[in-house]
Amino acid sequence: MQKSLTLFLLFVVILTACSPANRKNRIKYTFETANKKLNDGYYAEAVALYTQVLEKDNQITDAYLNRGVAYYEMGKYVAALADYNEVYRLKPDYEEVLFNRAYAYMELGRTDNALEDLNHLRMLYPDTALIDVVEGLVMMNDLKYEQAIVSFTEALQRDPDNFDAYSNRGISRYELGDYEAAAADLSQALVIHQNEPYALNSLALVLADRGQLQKADSLIQIAMTLVGGQAYFINNAGYVQMLMGNYAQADSLIRSSMKIDRQNPYAYLNQGKLYIQMDSLDQAVTSLSQAIELDSSLLGSYPLLIDTYLRLGNQQLACELYQTKAEQLEVENPCNK
Repeated sequence: MQKSLTLFLLFVVILTACSPANRKNRIKYTFETANKKLNDGYYAEAVALYTQVLEKDNQITDAYLNRGVAYYEMGKYVAALADYNEVYRLKPDYEEVLFNRAYAYMELGRTDNALEDLNHLRMLYPDTALIDVVEGLVMMNDLKYEQAIVSFTEALQRDPDNFDAYSNRGISRYELGDYEAAAADLSQALVIHQNEPYALNSLALVLADRGQLQKADSLIQIAMTLVGGQAYFINNAGYVQMLMGNYAQADSLIRSSMKIDRQNPYAYLNQGKLYIQMDSLDQAVTSLSQAIELDSSLLGSYPLLIDTYLRLGNQQLACELYQTKAEQLEVENPCNK
């Protein structure tokens, strides 16, 4: 299940650079145009415009900061990190940029660096719930769900109406199999932010795994109505349809999600589950293998693929796959069969 986050990336709206009047006006116009592109989601165009600003004056920290945000939104986390580092180098007293840098470190899997920035921010802002929320997200990214729950709980002690803390604590509890507590957290998140589509999507998955399929289907349909064309929602709708036994509809939805986002490992995982249900084992192998190739930390794919290999009579491949994650898998060792 995806993390849920109302992303809090700092960026600057008003340019503070000092240049001769005419030159400054040209830079200001380009910067403001870039900001509009950033706000409208045209991230590549925003990057190009911020780069033009920096070509005219490479000391404008605001342009580095905003270009870093645009890179982050594009999934170019190394480039985002480089820009945030440049902001901090040019303006070391602007310590709020460490929030952004912690996000970038998190996405790059650099947990220690992310926590170092957050610990520094905690000394400056000891009562800020956002620090606990981001710390929880870092723990989730590292699959340390128990620690994530501790961080989100601390955030809620500081801010009892923190939507992100409730929603992500719910997701963490879901990942640990505590569906009742997960449903309670996600329901509370929806009290705070009614009909928030990502929380609806997460709660739908929890309810589906609790067997409440009709209610799960209703929630995911609302989420898809609110955010059209969201690949994860469409894929999850397919998962619910599969659990309901509507295999043709499930197949159509999962394939539709893949057309939008071919890099979503959960889509291939669900497709693999569907093929297993349909007894199309060779196709299941292909889909589950692709899920693992896209995200080797997606542990739910491994037992399914190991079992499918065994059903196909290929113990060697089952054994080899098991050995790649033996310490993390709670399945019988296929090498001993």
